[in-house]
Amino acid sequence: MSWLFFILISALAVSVAALFQRLAMKEEASDPVLSTIIFQLLLTAIITPFAISQGFVWPSFDLWPFFLLSTLLYAVGSVMLFLSIKLIEASEMTILSGVGAIAAMISAYIFLGERLVWSQYLGAMLVLLSVLMVQYRGQKFVFHKGAILALAAASFFAFATVSDVFIIKSYDAISFTSLISLLPGLMLCFLYPKKSLQLPKAIKTVNKNLIAYTLIYSIGTITFYTALGKGALLSQVSVIMRINIILTVLLAAVFLKERDNFYRKVIAALICMAGVILVA
Repeated sequence: MSWLFFILISALAVSVAALFQRLAMKEEASDPVLSTIIFQLLLTAIITPFAISQGFVWPSFDLWPFFLLSTLLYAVGSVMLFLSIKLIEASEMTILSGVGAIAAMISAYIFLGERLVWSQYLGAMLVLLSVLMVQYRGQKFVFHKGAILALAAASFFAFATVSDVFIIKSYDAISFTSLISLLPGLMLCFLYPKKSLQLPKAIKTVNKNLIAYTLIYSIGTITFYTALGKGALLSQVSVIMRINIILTVLLAAVFLKERDNFYRKVIAALICMAGVILVA
């Protein structure tokens, strides 16, 4: 099968996974920190065998400072993501995540010396427009806690990708994925020792939707790297993956009944998708 098949599966998997994440976290008893730790550990258990089958290698010592930075950013960003999805809809979340593209663009300009072009400025304006559209309520813009957390999470993930670039320049991408799945979970256990003590009990009663989210998300990750392994260019797959923005909005409307301001969300999603593509 061609790389296009695998990247389309990846985009669909990421969109479907977002629905299960919302289902898992909207329950009153769900704990964002514990859920994040369990997600990271489960993801590691799924990704690592795939990485080993592809020839897992350990990183050199000089890369570990970048691993530490990426781990911290992903750990904090993931907790913010789980906190925000508890408070806002999956469709709103996916549009707000577009801000990460702007943060990545600015970070790449500052730290990687990448040159900015006019299309990126236009893309950034479109992303910001889409964010304002989904936050417009009752003739005013309302940025509540869930939205602010979502924007912060997207920014943290974007900053982490800059550190990732330094790593992947000289390290195997699939091996990196395995390690960067594990390390944020371990760091969160260190940062939240009381939560880590609750892990054995939490794992026994883990939410089925959280398991489904992890399984489907891992499919999206594996198929993404499979597409790259089959010769796809990163620029190609990055653009195609953006269809997950509109896919998530449509799927959330059908399966999660997120139909308030539906047409505005669809328009915002399309604008955000176009903006992210231009920024990328």
